[in-house]
Amino acid sequence: MISEEDIRRVRDSIDLTELVSETVVLKRKGRLFWGRCPFHAEKTPSFKVDPATQLWHCFGCGLGGDAFGFVMRTENVDFPDAVRELAERAHVEIHETAGGPAPGLRDRLTGACEAAAGAYQRVLLKSQDPGAQKARAYLAERGFGSDVAKKFGLGYAPGRGALVRELGLAGFSESELVDANLALRSDSGQLRDRFYERIMFPIRDVQGRCVGFGGRALGAAEPKYLNTQETPAFHKSRNLYNIDRARNEIVRAGTAIVVEGYTDVIALVEAGVANVVATLGTALTREHMKLLGRFAKHVVYLFDGDEAGLRAADRAVEFIGFDITPEAGTERIDLDVAVIPGGRDPADFVAEEGEAALRALVRDAVPLVQFALDRRLARHDLTRPEGRTAALRDAAQVLTAVRGSLLAHDYTNYLADRLMVDFNTVQQAVLSAKATPVQTEEESGTAGTGPSTANVPQTPQTRAERELIGVLVKTPTLRPEARFLLSDDLLTDPMHERIVEHLVGHPSESIPELVASLEPVDSGAAAVVAGLSVNGDVLEDADSLADELFRKLKEFSLDRQILAKKTELRSLDAAAQKERYDQLFQEIAQLQLERARVRSGVQENVDTEA
Repeated sequence: MISEEDIRRVRDSIDLTELVSETVVLKRKGRLFWGRCPFHAEKTPSFKVDPATQLWHCFGCGLGGDAFGFVMRTENVDFPDAVRELAERAHVEIHETAGGPAPGLRDRLTGACEAAAGAYQRVLLKSQDPGAQKARAYLAERGFGSDVAKKFGLGYAPGRGALVRELGLAGFSESELVDANLALRSDSGQLRDRFYERIMFPIRDVQGRCVGFGGRALGAAEPKYLNTQETPAFHKSRNLYNIDRARNEIVRAGTAIVVEGYTDVIALVEAGVANVVATLGTALTREHMKLLGRFAKHVVYLFDGDEAGLRAADRAVEFIGFDITPEAGTERIDLDVAVIPGGRDPADFVAEEGEAALRALVRDAVPLVQFALDRRLARHDLTRPEGRTAALRDAAQVLTAVRGSLLAHDYTNYLADRLMVDFNTVQQAVLSAKATPVQTEEESGTAGTGPSTANVPQTPQTRAERELIGVLVKTPTLRPEARFLLSDDLLTDPMHERIVEHLVGHPSESIPELVASLEPVDSGAAAVVAGLSVNGDVLEDADSLADELFRKLKEFSLDRQILAKKTELRSLDAAAQKERYDQLFQEIAQLQLERARVRSGVQENVDTEA
């Protein structure tokens, strides 16, 4: 843990323009510097740096921040590592307190893994050991020659203490080999290799550092795949195979493809599909989704077509939540699902059908909610009333995680059409259904708020929210009044809620300090605040502008309430459900009156200013 004082000293010692100029060609226009954004492809410069505030922002992709945020994104490191890197650059001494792995431990463990990867590869490529020859033959059968082995760093672990001896001579201690899970200690205390007689797949983090391995057994040995256990440098729920090589391709494609096997990744990359990663012997987790969300907002999950693959596909229902709904705003990630036809895996499919067929499969992937509903409906005989009743109970569970969202409303209509029943019947089934069990944050390793990408808002609601946040950022005296935005649920974007909550408790007039305080908590929120600062001038009539935006958000909220109640009203039988019908009619009338008063207030403001 690094103190706030040390963070401030590092920030004050860095010239952002000089730092960015090492990556981006900048040209001065007035008080700002402009260049082409390093985080997305563009022909016209939309990336700018403000030397006065030491903040940067891109109009094209919406990213922004301070020097720490720039290093975090260019180097794909977390906040503490960005501070350390800039401290070293500026020759500022920082002091760290307890709260994580000992300083230098992670570097020693990744160093040991790098050395192990080199040792494994030398054995695979050059050894005449029968096991190494067998490994080369297996890879050749899969179409992976020595060039592919070199490209992906593939290796072979012979075992028999070979790695322990080599890394010991290289200067790594026994405790470091155990901590990196490269070696195990027997009951007698003797050290032995963790992996033996396996083809080795190095696993690298987003920075390209080797943090662990996947080992495939040859023959009938069990388990078929053996992965590095959790270490201070390696976490299965946070790492993805090939993420270091695929991240730029994912950004370019706007889509991340997720498969379940290391050889599937290699086969797809060799076939020309480079924006692909694999999970590490586990199902996709929410932490994986956050990682992929740093590079793209569209994820396609490809499942094997065998029975095990279909069971895994059914478990993907765990990802149905508000982060895939329109209400998630800038944090929304579209997760689509496709199953490889014919019981094959992606490697077999691309070998037999080719790159074009694989891309078509990805293009035709269906949204996760639709996939989950269709799978539930397929379990039942929809030609019989009893089957449709059971199907409704089964499918309604899928929508419990997004009850009240626009997505749930749309798929309630979808179910009504598929089951040939009215909207209200499905809606009542969803309201009374028990939630489908999902992973908790603790189970999926996602506790806490990770970095999120700050995209440009796309709706009048989110644009008004963003504009109001800009007023609050530049006018600290108005921040206490923003509390009612949270209490009245006037904000629909979760990131905007976090920013306002932070602003309410942060009276500082220094925008760089505000950005720096947000960066380690939510880099996406920091990007938004930095962008609002860089993009706007000082406000002359902040009070009036804030009042108008408050009213506009209140009007949007009333619109949503009226729409929801009108939807329910249309689903009722006016004669059979007269009491509820009359109640809703009166509630809608009251809401419409309130909306008229709010609109009148906004119009008066506009007329007065005119």
